[in-house]
Amino acid sequence: MTETLYWRFDPLDTWFFREARGFETSGHNELSSLFPPPARTVAGALRTLIGEQQQVDWSRFPEADAYAELRALIGDGDSLGQLELTGPYPLWNGARLYPVPQHLLGKDGKYRFLEPGEPVTCDLGRVTLPQIRATADGPLLGAKPLEGGWLERADLQRVLAGKVPARVLFNDDLFDEEPRLGIARDNARRTGRDGLLYQTRHLRPRAGLAIGVGSRGLSADMLSTSDVIRFGGEARPSAVRLVAEQPVGPEPPVAQGNQLALMLLTPADFDREWLPPGFIPSERDGLGVWQGKIRGVSLTLRCAVIGKTAREGGWDLANQRPRPVRSLVPAGSIYFCTLDDGVDARAAVEALHGQHIGRDSALGRGELAVGLWPIEGDENA
Repeated sequence: MTETLYWRFDPLDTWFFREARGFETSGHNELSSLFPPPARTVAGALRTLIGEQQQVDWSRFPEADAYAELRALIGDGDSLGQLELTGPYPLWNGARLYPVPQHLLGKDGKYRFLEPGEPVTCDLGRVTLPQIRATADGPLLGAKPLEGGWLERADLQRVLAGKVPARVLFNDDLFDEEPRLGIARDNARRTGRDGLLYQTRHLRPRAGLAIGVGSRGLSADMLSTSDVIRFGGEARPSAVRLVAEQPVGPEPPVAQGNQLALMLLTPADFDREWLPPGFIPSERDGLGVWQGKIRGVSLTLRCAVIGKTAREGGWDLANQRPRPVRSLVPAGSIYFCTLDDGVDARAAVEALHGQHIGRDSALGRGELAVGLWPIEGDENA
C-alpha cells in the first residue's frame, strides 16, 4: 500500500479559482474566485506536476502505450487512476484550517449553537428542526452563520464538543481581493479582440497562507520534492513542495450516549441531494426522520444544518470545454443523528471519524468529523 504524501502550494502571485459561471455567461458582472480551490483544480495541478517531471508529451498521453502505466497511476480526464486526495484545505502558518460548523452562530464575538428543537409541522411533515440552544445569557439578536469563517484544530474540537471557539479567522484575515480587468486575445494577429473585456477578482494571500492536500497512490521516489507550477485560473505561478509534517486532525470525541453530530470538513457530492446516500424517509415516535447507514453504522437522522450550495465547474483540459457544474453540500454542514439500538457508540465514532462519504471520495469530498449533541454544561467554558 502506498504512503500518504502531503503537499503545500505557496503563492508566488495572486490566486484565481474561477466560480462556476463561465466568462460567456457573466454579462457585465465580474467573476469571483472560490476559496479554497476546487478539488479537481488541485488534482489537475498534481497530475500536471507529475507528468511534467516525467517529461510527458501531453498530445500523446491519452492513447500512447508508452504512458499506459502512468495513465493507470494518475488517470486521464475525469478518472484519477490510483490517485486519492485528502482535502484540499487552507494552511495558516503551517497548520490546517477547518470551516466553521454551520450550527455555530455568532455576532460581535459572541456565539450561540443550533441543536434539534421541539417537533413542528411543516412541508416535511411533523419533524424536528434546528433551534437556538437556550442559554443563561438569553438570546443573541442578529446572530448568524459565520460565512467565510475558519477554525484551528483546537477550536474545532471545542465547537464539536459544544464549547465556543477561542478565535475565528475569516477570509479577510487570510487574503485580500484584487479586481482585475482583461481582454481576450487574438493570438494569430497578436492583438486584442474587440468587445471581449472581462473582469475577475483575484485573491492576494497574506503571509502564512498556503493550500495543503494529501495524496495516496503516488510514490515519493518518482517526484522531485519541490517545483513551480501554474495553479488555477489564468495560470498563476505557485511553488509546490512535499512536506514531511502530516497535518494533525481533530481528535474523535469520547462517546457519550447515542447522539452524534456529523460534520462535513470538505464539500460532499450526494448527487444533488442533501441527504447522505442510502438514507430514506421513515417515522420514529410519530416524527419524520431519515434512516440509513454510513460505513456500516446504522443511524437515524433527526435534522441538519446545511449551508449554501457549493457549485463547482471548471475547465475540462482533456476535451477542451467547460466542465458540467456540480452542486455540492458545502463544508461545515452538520447532520444531527442518533445511533440505532444495539450500535456501540465508541465503535461508531471510530468507524465514522475521518472517513469520506458520497460520490468522488477520491477527490477528498465528504470528509467527516464527529461531534456530540446535546452537551450538558456551560457552552462558554
